[in-house]
Amino acid sequence: MSILSMSVLTFTGDVPNYSRVRPLLPGLVLSATVGVFIYMGDRAVDSPYLDGLLVALVLGIVAKNVLPAATWYDSGARFAGRNLLEFAVMILGASVFMPDITESGVTLLALIVIGVVGSMGLAYFVGHVILGLNSKLATLVGIGNSICGNSAVAVMAPVIGARPSDVGAAIGISAILGAAQILLLQFLSPMFGLSDYHYGIVAGMAVYAMAQVYAASAVVSQASASVAIVVKLTRVLMLTPMVIIVRIIQNRHTGGAGFAGIDRGAVNTPAEGVYRSVVFRYVTQYVPWFILGFIILSTLRSFGVIGEESGGQVRDVSKLLFVVAMVGIGLGVNLRSILSVGPRVALTIVTVLTFMIVLGLVGGSFLDAP
Repeated sequence: MSILSMSVLTFTGDVPNYSRVRPLLPGLVLSATVGVFIYMGDRAVDSPYLDGLLVALVLGIVAKNVLPAATWYDSGARFAGRNLLEFAVMILGASVFMPDITESGVTLLALIVIGVVGSMGLAYFVGHVILGLNSKLATLVGIGNSICGNSAVAVMAPVIGARPSDVGAAIGISAILGAAQILLLQFLSPMFGLSDYHYGIVAGMAVYAMAQVYAASAVVSQASASVAIVVKLTRVLMLTPMVIIVRIIQNRHTGGAGFAGIDRGAVNTPAEGVYRSVVFRYVTQYVPWFILGFIILSTLRSFGVIGEESGGQVRDVSKLLFVVAMVGIGLGVNLRSILSVGPRVALTIVTVLTFMIVLGLVGGSFLDAP
């Protein structure tokens, strides 16, 4: 059931029929209550080692596995983990300023694109082809470690129909290894004699989440931190294109199911037929509704229709909804499913991180500080 359908009441006589909404309330209330407390705590602590999304996911998993027989929250938790998550992704677009991507420079931008695309392909090949992870989990590992951590996993999950256990494995293990980078990555600077600018490129390319990027780069210098944040932001802005590309590949792999429903008889001219076919194909099949909303809102933000302050406020609301959604996802995760794939996921992540570090070291050596 979509968010829109929740807002529409079906009446029987003069009495509202809440039968479709009522089963969702216990799980939604539980997810929202826990999520709000975690969100407030995360803002208060503001530690690069603790991420609100990870904490929410872990608490949800613990609750599910400590009391496995409890089912009263299932419907609402599933709704939070999918529908609420999709809405959070959509409104996040109001905080994305697309011109920021051009500030990186063409050469650095090309390096980042190679890193993101290469990491996605490497994660799929190593994780799925070699180690036997299911394709959706391999995709989540790739998107999380190539772009922007937990948020990227959360965005991609509903697009590819990933299971809660896939999300849990991708986020949980990636976050642990990402936190380790804060402590270890800084040693590359004296080891290879990196300049502050070069080290900023490496940190921005390789580190998992935005807060961790700042922590891993600021220990070297503020100049490194500034460069690393720009590189990381550019990776973040590639999320929407990568989601659309993955959706296109997924639809073609499944034979483009769903296009048979086009009403060809309603097309009046060949030109109109081509136009409607293309629009229907790319908008309704290749671009999920919440990604389309994300693109529209980010466009409005980029042209100044949505101001920076308003965009920041919407981003805060989106973060809160992400945390609530993570609680819902955690409540659907069987811990044994994570443990069974843990070593293979970890090996896939290490492979991706190694690729990004090497690419940053080699590629960054050809770039001059501005």
